[in-house]
Amino acid sequence: APFHGNGRHLADRTVETLGLHYAMRWPREELETVRPLRRSPLYDRLAAKGAVFGSKMNWERANYFLPPGAVKPPYTLGTPGWLPQVLEEQRACREDVVVFDQTSFSKFVLKGRGALAVLQRLCANEIDVPVGTMVYTGMLNARGGFESDLTIVRVAPAEFFIITGSAQTTRDFAWIERAIGDDEHAVLVDVTGAYSVLSVMGPKAEALLDRLSPDELSRTAMPFATTRMIDVGYARVRAARMSYVGGPGYELYV
Repeated sequence: APFHGNGRHLADRTVETLGLHYAMRWPREELETVRPLRRSPLYDRLAAKGAVFGSKMNWERANYFLPPGAVKPPYTLGTPGWLPQVLEEQRACREDVVVFDQTSFSKFVLKGRGALAVLQRLCANEIDVPVGTMVYTGMLNARGGFESDLTIVRVAPAEFFIITGSAQTTRDFAWIERAIGDDEHAVLVDVTGAYSVLSVMGPKAEALLDRLSPDELSRTAMPFATTRMIDVGYARVRAARMSYVGGPGYELYV
């Protein structure tokens, strides 16, 4: 990203990485310099709950949560010390309901009367879908090779909300922008910092949101891979029935 060219950022990170050149490198080891830099609005609340953060594209992301009074376990080649906490999170996701802060997702808006044509050229899946539909798709190059995978929401006839991985912001933005022809009416904007993403996952996700929103969120009212605007508390958010955990769930774009 552009901020990776910051002189102080480069100096501090270079000292750390050179110092680790001949050191023992551990599985899942996190670098410590230039942190914290990018934080979601929930960073302080997650930290207060015992979150141990990792970094992706300089976003601080909760890897796991320590119980009260516990200290961060050391890196190891064996069974990691955080495994019991993560197993409990997985159980809750299968049997109950969990909330993930996935604000670090990269987010773009592509709009204009040529936007659909651009995405139809780039994507392997069908993008000409009804407004309010989500499409999970690969982006392919001219040889049919895989360039990226992302989710596209058609929010209006000529406007698309694109969600992709945290580490792919710069590359995916450049790949899409280069595909816009000089004579095509379409503009791409990076809106990553303008939206938070909360994923509410698990078999009790619908029951939880029913307590917070007056809108109907059942499978009948909101089938899989569809989105619409709903009220949550005093906020107006885009809810999407989408899950990557093997069970029911929603993503909320705030």
